Amino acid sequence: MTLLTIKYAPKNSQQIFGQQLPLSQLKDFILNHKKQKHKAALIYGPIGIGKTSSVYALAKELNYDLLELNSSDLRDEESMKSFLGAALGQQSLFFTPKIILIDEIDNISGREDRGCIPALVQAIEKANFPVIMTANDPFDNKFKPLQKASLMIEFHKPQYRTVASVLQWVCEQEHITFDEKTINTLARQADGDIRAALIDLLSCIKNQTISYDAILTLSERKRTESILNALAIIFKASAAENSLNILDNLDIDLNETMLWLDENIPQEYTSAASLAKAYESLSRADIFQNRIKRQQHWRFLVYVSNLLTAGITSAKDEKNPSFIPYKPTSRILKIWMSNQKQAKKKQIAIKLAKATHTSKKVAAEQLIYFQALFQKSPSANIQSLSKELDLTTEEVEWLQSK
Repeated sequence: MTLLTIKYAPKNSQQIFGQQLPLSQLKDFILNHKKQKHKAALIYGPIGIGKTSSVYALAKELNYDLLELNSSDLRDEESMKSFLGAALGQQSLFFTPKIILIDEIDNISGREDRGCIPALVQAIEKANFPVIMTANDPFDNKFKPLQKASLMIEFHKPQYRTVASVLQWVCEQEHITFDEKTINTLARQADGDIRAALIDLLSCIKNQTISYDAILTLSERKRTESILNALAIIFKASAAENSLNILDNLDIDLNETMLWLDENIPQEYTSAASLAKAYESLSRADIFQNRIKRQQHWRFLVYVSNLLTAGITSAKDEKNPSFIPYKPTSRILKIWMSNQKQAKKKQIAIKLAKATHTSKKVAAEQLIYFQALFQKSPSANIQSLSKELDLTTEEVEWLQSK
């Protein structure tokens, strides 16, 4: 089956969902380019919400030629100047209007691509055609010259109802059986990313049907995959800065992340020195996490994240070349089992305190003697005591266990 993102790529502005205001601003910029104060437009917003596809749709609708380049292809000042100089100055072959699209402009880094941004600004000032750039987050200081030279147009993350409308429309075109609950759940999981929602929809189709169970399975699989990818980067990265921000968009809280790391550090790091350094970072992160809970000093959160990522990455002497199958922590299960055991103990203590007119604390201290009594007494006496204390079968079994 063809990718739904390609098959249903918008062909005009009416097929762009939930972006009416930025679309009208962008269309006005293109049509009235020569009258505009700015020679370029910088459209920005979260990934997967239709920034690039909006430019393509408007180009088709207005009958403009579109020349696209990705900023990652222009990694130095010289290539930026030569390419943009030709692209921005030359007329189209059949003298039709032209749009220059520079996608993912925030891929330009501060050091490696030094000189690219000034070269781009200079080229924009001489442009005879509308220049449109896209970015997820263009508010880094290094992009200030581009912000001043561009009309800033924000694309907002669409609400889940908008995403659900897109999914429902696609299902109807593809004759896919669905129900409203399933579509709404898938739309919420996408968190405004229409492109991701369409990819997920395709992966959940079975026999021209999409089921609620398939959506729930997808959610858990994606969640697990994300933590596994994060662990691989933390453990395998050659430099600490490569893993520094890996937890920023992870859909798992830091406490659970710490348990995953605790479980898998001994599998990945084999030398005593590396283990010691890694667990030192993990323990220090735990200390700062507890300070946040006690003191509400949320500025410590950055320390926790840095220790769990860069701290553990830099702990190793060398990268482990072996493939390590990372596993979820078993500690949560052990804690749950312990809590279940303690819950029975507390419940029995409450019943014993009521029957003996003592406090719960005293009754809990006396439970050890009742355990011995239940383990050694005849069954008739046990039945009598159980009835008097109103004990359940599970509670009797707990008292009889050693």
